[in-house]
Amino acid sequence: MKRVSRAMAAIAAFLGINVAFSFYAPLKFNPFNYPYKGWSWWGFHDLKEDKQVHNVTLLGSSLMVAAINNCDANYLNRPLNLTKHHQSLYLNDKLEETFKGKFRTFNLSAPGQMPSDAYLTVKSLLAASHRPDVIIYGVAPRDFIDSQLGNPTDTEPYHFLSRIVSTDECAGGLFRDPLGRLSWFIDRNLYFAHHALDWQMTAEKAATRLLNKVAAVPSGAQPYTFWQRTKLIPNYRAGEIHPDAVYTHPLKKEDVAANFKDNTEEYKERYKKADDHTFKTQMYFLGKLGTLCKKERIELIVVNMPVSRENINQLGATTYLDYVFAVKGKAFAYGAPFFDLNYFYLYDKSLYHDYVHLNAFGGAKFLDSLVSALNEDPRTKLTMEMAGRELWKHDELERLAKGIDRDRDPDSLTSLEKLKGKLAEHKLIEAKDLVREHRSKIRNVVNELRNKKQIGSRIDTIEKAEPDDETGVAM
Repeated sequence: MKRVSRAMAAIAAFLGINVAFSFYAPLKFNPFNYPYKGWSWWGFHDLKEDKQVHNVTLLGSSLMVAAINNCDANYLNRPLNLTKHHQSLYLNDKLEETFKGKFRTFNLSAPGQMPSDAYLTVKSLLAASHRPDVIIYGVAPRDFIDSQLGNPTDTEPYHFLSRIVSTDECAGGLFRDPLGRLSWFIDRNLYFAHHALDWQMTAEKAATRLLNKVAAVPSGAQPYTFWQRTKLIPNYRAGEIHPDAVYTHPLKKEDVAANFKDNTEEYKERYKKADDHTFKTQMYFLGKLGTLCKKERIELIVVNMPVSRENINQLGATTYLDYVFAVKGKAFAYGAPFFDLNYFYLYDKSLYHDYVHLNAFGGAKFLDSLVSALNEDPRTKLTMEMAGRELWKHDELERLAKGIDRDRDPDSLTSLEKLKGKLAEHKLIEAKDLVREHRSKIRNVVNELRNKKQIGSRIDTIEKAEPDDETGVAM
């Protein structure tokens, strides 16, 4: 009886400590620390280091990753390290050429990204104090019906991003079984369960430091590198991305055929067990993304990505059309423009790396089509013009706030006069106000922009209430 009493007392003490620590955390952990450095980790690691304002964010699965990065490799004519390259320089230039102003994109697309991942990505983006004017989200059928996905909680982005932001408001769409929901509830409410990974990483660091002292590497010996470990153990930290492990290279026209890969078998597996629950779940998260963007005054633009006829034949033409109509309807319900850019007559086999991923030439054609579609639609045209103009103003104010050193730069006065003319032309300031005594006022404006890290050019044309929030998909 005493043993039972002691056990009950121990359980009560454990729960009490968890509750107390939930209200008063004795240690502050950095949620961006994570032992598994996948695509999402590298994207946010780069974003945190980047102090610039970005007015366009790109989302999507590997179809977006391939189109953007393959295109940039050819555009820059050099290999790109994809752990560090998180922008679309080709798209930046195309947008500036078409809409004028200034554009800086940030690419947070990732292989396997689904709408549930995209939603958490945007929540984490906002939590990291970055808010773009425009989000361009490229989607494809696989993103909604991947047979290899059990729950939205199974993905690499979910495990990392759920450390950064709360999933309370979307828990109804995350699980399809009671055990999954119970596990989430325990992790959410018990301090030690919630921070189990943080304690594990802390213990591993301490153990590593101790081992380095007790059993240091002998003088002259070299520790095993990542590459030597993967050679000995092929599945060592499978899926993790080493800083120099993932590159894309420029592609020549004559090498296109030799580089093409047949991925028919892979997509047979992805499509063969697609179920209605998975589709409804991901449509629910597309709606959550639409609601979040509307609330934050971010213009969400949904784009149906090009995929080959061969891939659609695997899926079935009827299923594909149902997918297009469903996504288009959901986007419109939340006030998001939708562009179907899967034009079969534009994309032949020579523009694909495989049956779904575009190569460098296909990527350039896709981005050209995207900019053309944005320019032809009156709403998105005005949105992009405003975004470009606001970022240009921001950059010009940044330059002006740095001041003018006439001793070091003899041409500074001429530069100031030119800048004055540009700012007055865009009605940012009155020409007569650009004098020394008003420069401090302009600096204050710039400091406000720096603190907000946002510009805000959203055109809000929809006054009706959001059709969300749905309660989620029934289990």
